[in-house]
Amino acid sequence: MVVSDSNVILNYQRTIGMTTMDLGGKGFYYPNDSAFTSDGKIYVLNRSLEAGGGGRGMRVTICDVADEFHGDWGKFGSGIGEFMWPSSICLSSDGRVFVADEHLNKIIIFSKDGVFLGEFGTPGSGKGEIDAPSGIAINGEAEIFVSDTYNNRIQVFSLNGEFIRSIGGSDILNMPWKISLGSDGYLYVADWANDRICLFSQEGDFLASYGERGSGNGQFIRPSHVISDDQGRMYVCDWGNERIQVLDSEGRFIQSHLGSANLSPWAEEFLVGNLEEAESRSRTNLHKTDIPYVNPEDRHEVSGHIEEYFWAPMSMTIHSDGCLYVTESNRHRIQVFEINTISS
Repeated sequence: MVVSDSNVILNYQRTIGMTTMDLGGKGFYYPNDSAFTSDGKIYVLNRSLEAGGGGRGMRVTICDVADEFHGDWGKFGSGIGEFMWPSSICLSSDGRVFVADEHLNKIIIFSKDGVFLGEFGTPGSGKGEIDAPSGIAINGEAEIFVSDTYNNRIQVFSLNGEFIRSIGGSDILNMPWKISLGSDGYLYVADWANDRICLFSQEGDFLASYGERGSGNGQFIRPSHVISDDQGRMYVCDWGNERIQVLDSEGRFIQSHLGSANLSPWAEEFLVGNLEEAESRSRTNLHKTDIPYVNPEDRHEVSGHIEEYFWAPMSMTIHSDGCLYVTESNRHRIQVFEINTISS
């Protein structure tokens, strides 16, 4: 479903993924971030049910834009190279995989094949210390930006973990979530508890903020991620409103999208081989929009009953194919959208 004040620029294309609760295999389990390699592979970070769920299905799944499964790696735990609350993933230009863990207060470094290479992070609130890192991004200068959520700041380190500088602070940010670095050189921050997005220079200058709390166009409830394209448009995971919003480079509303997912090839293949599941699914209405016991004003409740809609959109990536890939946690999938740039 699309709401737009100008030409539509997001068109649903397809879905990647399905639910897999097992220790591994084809599928996702509460994914909350993803990252691309230059050859089109997607590294999907599965948060699972965190520590309370015993870590079942917590792993990194590797697939690609053609729906091929390339394996997985990772393990729940607090030991060397293990995860407790993995929150964000990114790749460096030399092929290393960086994973932020909110519970362990660490950035853990792996090879593309999941071999542990190192880690850094000390819990605390002092310079270079972190508390619940929930977003990471790497620039072209081999610096890693870390969303230091409970300290209300972004900290910048070398890729070996040496502290460089701090950005923001409690006078600007309130529990910043995921972050991104635009082709324009700016740092984009989902300022979660302030219900807005913030723009900084990479040196730390505060440049602008957009949005306020609400469910209207250009308003947000607990945004989880923001990225930009080469036209300066901003794409926001409006997590609390269960939607994606698109803003122009000045923060003006362009479009919102509630999601349009169909079954992925993985899910279709699964149902062909599991006829009982397919038969049960055929008797279940997953597309009903007028369920009498659902509060239409509660976006979370509505999204929980309608399969096409986003249910906990967590993060986004624009790939070199020109498409927007939205990682959606509660339905264990990635929705893919073409970005149209038709002029008015």
